Amino acid sequence: MTYIPLPRALPHERGVDPAGVVDFLQAVTEQGLELHSFLLYRQGAVVAEAYWQPYSAHRLHVQHSATKSWTATAIGLLIDDGRLSLDAKVVSFFPELCPQPISANLAAMTVEDLLTMRTGHTRGISGGDWRNLQSSWVEAFLNEPVDEPPGQSFIYSSASSFMLSAIVTQVTGQTMHALLQARVLDYLGLDHLEWDLAPGGFNSGGNGLSCTSEDSLKFGVLHLNHGQWQGRQLLSPEWVGEATRNQVQDVWMGEFDGKQYLPRDKNKANEAQREGYGYQWWMTEHGGYYASGVFGQQCMVLPEQDTVIVFTCGLRLGEKRLHAALWQHLFPALGRTAVDANASQAQLDALIDGLRLPTLQGLQSSPASRALQGRFAIEPNEDGVREVAFDFQADYCDFTLVDHRGTHHVRAGFRQPIETLTSLTGNYLHHQYQPEQTAVVAQACWSTEGELRMDWRFVETAFGDHVTGRVQDGRLRFDRGVNTNAGALQRPTLIGSRIPL
Repeated sequence: MTYIPLPRALPHERGVDPAGVVDFLQAVTEQGLELHSFLLYRQGAVVAEAYWQPYSAHRLHVQHSATKSWTATAIGLLIDDGRLSLDAKVVSFFPELCPQPISANLAAMTVEDLLTMRTGHTRGISGGDWRNLQSSWVEAFLNEPVDEPPGQSFIYSSASSFMLSAIVTQVTGQTMHALLQARVLDYLGLDHLEWDLAPGGFNSGGNGLSCTSEDSLKFGVLHLNHGQWQGRQLLSPEWVGEATRNQVQDVWMGEFDGKQYLPRDKNKANEAQREGYGYQWWMTEHGGYYASGVFGQQCMVLPEQDTVIVFTCGLRLGEKRLHAALWQHLFPALGRTAVDANASQAQLDALIDGLRLPTLQGLQSSPASRALQGRFAIEPNEDGVREVAFDFQADYCDFTLVDHRGTHHVRAGFRQPIETLTSLTGNYLHHQYQPEQTAVVAQACWSTEGELRMDWRFVETAFGDHVTGRVQDGRLRFDRGVNTNAGALQRPTLIGSRIPL
């Protein structure tokens, strides 16, 4: 696969007032929203591109549930080919895994019900619930009670998207990733992308895709252009039209407890109705639609404005200020003539050049390092941590943690952040994601009170950990929290005793 960049142009050359882009970026900065990337495409070219260091253009970024829209594309290919139909029954693809007897509601469930999240289930399964499940996800889905007739009530569930992926593999004999690679992705000239596998060799479907921000943008542009790419029709315009129109009028997001979505509570007045849902695409204001992943991974298509907007972020659950800033500042700039394009462009360029996530501020050395230097045995804890160690050098700290998975290392720089690969366990804080190796950019400093502080930025994900260590009354106290998570944002304090040399 050969990476081919999209065309670039200045905003005013494509009818975008750069002052509106400046206002948008300033608004999200002033509100403390953690963005990792922002790309704006209009009328055939990328007109604005911003990355908050240490995130950058060619880094992969986990897309979370924005993955679902890519999964729908694979289903669309098979429907265009005549190899699959919307009314095909889900149970027909996995007869050997179905419970006996098969309930009438389960028997009635169709591919279209999966696509529109109207499966008849009364709870929606999050990827975080199944991520560590080693047995068959297909069997788990088929054994989930189907309490209502399918095709009626919306219940958001990554399990439904996984089943679409499993059906693609049953029909084609290949993973969904392989099908998309051969039929669509190779033509887009993407960077290398990755897609997690579930038990049985199926792509996870509802999540697990990692790609660059420009890859996500190209995917949106493909849909903006009704499935056509450089004169080649990769998807039928009929499929794109059906997938990206409002298929479900009554869409409410029920309460989310980190592992499952519960049905809408009609007695809660604060539950807001969503704009609508297509085939694994969300509807949005101004006639648009978007792929959306938790913590702010989004690819938004605005056909009437000939525009695609991409974000990667590390936002808290339920954060609404990003879209508010988009509609208030960015959207009005689409099609607006700039008053002074050169001055606004210079301001935009300077603003983008200075974008970076906040870094630790503190001392580069401390007498307290003598108390932390060495190894500490950790008291029994629910994270399975047995030992931690600190090795202080002039410019960095080598941190080691030993747990049930093995021995893990992070090197954190005092003068400047240091990037390494780590196997450090993080699933409790990272929405149950636990890669074998992942890139981490780590920084360290000391407080005036002698507390070691470290920031571990996992730069292919939404997550950044905030870590502290100190010796108090002869015992280590070690704390670890995170910027965002579907569950708790802080782990219980680890208590340790020095291991003699």
